[in-house]
Amino acid sequence: MTPAARSGPRASLRDRDAVGIIVGIVIGAGIYRTPALVADVTGDAGWTLVMWLAGAVISFIGALCYAELASAYPHAGGDYHFLTRAFGRDVSFLYGWARATVINPGSIALLAFVFGDYVSRLVFLGAHSAAIWAALLVAALTLVNVASLRASTRTQNWLTIVEVSGVVAVCVAGMVVTPATQAATPWFATMPAPGMLGLALVFVLLRTAAGMRPPTSRRSLRAAVRPSCARCW
Repeated sequence: MTPAARSGPRASLRDRDAVGIIVGIVIGAGIYRTPALVADVTGDAGWTLVMWLAGAVISFIGALCYAELASAYPHAGGDYHFLTRAFGRDVSFLYGWARATVINPGSIALLAFVFGDYVSRLVFLGAHSAAIWAALLVAALTLVNVASLRASTRTQNWLTIVEVSGVVAVCVAGMVVTPATQAATPWFATMPAPGMLGLALVFVLLRTAAGMRPPTSRRSLRAAVRPSCARCW
């Protein structure tokens, strides 16, 4: 083995660790905050579900795109490597800089404040309780990640389990528990016609996507893209 090969990235995560990271990235703690915002904007239970399913379709398409890219160009650089191949080093450098200074820190701050808002309802620390809890969370998780890779993966796995369990509990409670003031008529019976149409279209898109089969070879993959992108393959 050459020195260059020994100095390269080493596979240190198990399959379940990778799954836990991906699930944590896709779902995120924002799941406990964004549904209320979507419901407030749409103003209708049917349209809320339409937007939710539309987001699922878009996320599924993005997952397929990443799966194809990672299969065709396996590389530890991820997005940086893909952008370098497609647009050059200048664009990939700007993306890497933005991700390190804006995208990731902003996401961390957002999720930390969501955590702080909820914990402050249990243990209130004053006028800046949410900010204090957010700072404590960021510091604690930073120390865990600095400690070791194994500690960070175990923490990630357990937090993902807690997060998914909470989402499942909320879904079950929404289907089982019925408020006393809620009518017996199901939500879709009184849903406006445009909302019903949108919901039907989303289900059709999901059914169509489920019936699609990915290309089985690189030749068929080339045929699936536009001729202008053929040079990228």
